[in-house]
Formats: sequence, structure tokens, C-alpha cells
Amino acid sequence: MNISFFLKPKAEVAFLYDDCPVQQALRDMMRSGFTAIPVIDHKGRYVGTITEGDFLRLVLRHSPAQLDRLTAGQVERRVRHRSVSIDARMEDMVELVTVQNFVPVTDGRGMFCGIITRGDVIGYLQERCRQ
Repeated sequence: MNISFFLKPKAEVAFLYDDCPVQQALRDMMRSGFTAIPVIDHKGRYVGTITEGDFLRLVLRHSPAQLDRLTAGQVERRVRHRSVSIDARMEDMVELVTVQNFVPVTDGRGMFCGIITRGDVIGYLQERCRQ
């Protein structure tokens, strides 16, 4: 089954812009309640996913003055969260959700469309097992 049926669209998803100052990005992530959040550029392209751990390592390695000059796009990400194309199939998502809480979805131009959550994939697989 095509993943578009399960897509949480960009308009309903918390995300950060890559030029967002680190201090603001930290506040936005804390406010969201999520431990990982997609990062996009102002054209709408998916740049990567930033995690609490990425921010923690950043804070431990830099002084407050240095943090004031950094943006979300400059934060070193320990794990490269893979995105999938909007025409991917749910069956192809299993491997990704074993290591990612969500999978970013992009269109053919790399534009961020939204996410598929781990829970969506597990629910889909449970329903298939019942059939």
C-alpha cells in the first residue's frame, strides 16, 4: 500500500528551518514534546532530522557565546535519518521505523511533504496480520 494514505502532512508536523538559531530551535523542540524533529530549508526541502542527543552534544561542546552564532542547520547530526519518496510502499518502511521514530516523506524534488510515524507502520502491519 502507498504511504500517502498514512501521511501526516507538513502543515500538521513540527519542524525547524535550517537557519533557525540554536537557542530558538531548542525551545521549539522542547515545546513540541518530541525527541526528534525534521529540519527543512526555506524552499521546503528536507535537510535532515535533529535529535535531543544532537543538541546535547552541541551544548556540551560549545560555549554559550558559540551557541548564539549557530543555527539548526549547522548542528552535527549523529544519525542520518533517511527520508522516503511519497510513492514508497508501507512494506518498505519496516526497516526504517526500527531505527527512526518517524520517516520523513519527500516528493520527487526533495520537498518535505510530512512524516509517517512508527505507530502508523506498526498499526498497518497489525491490521495486515489480522486479515
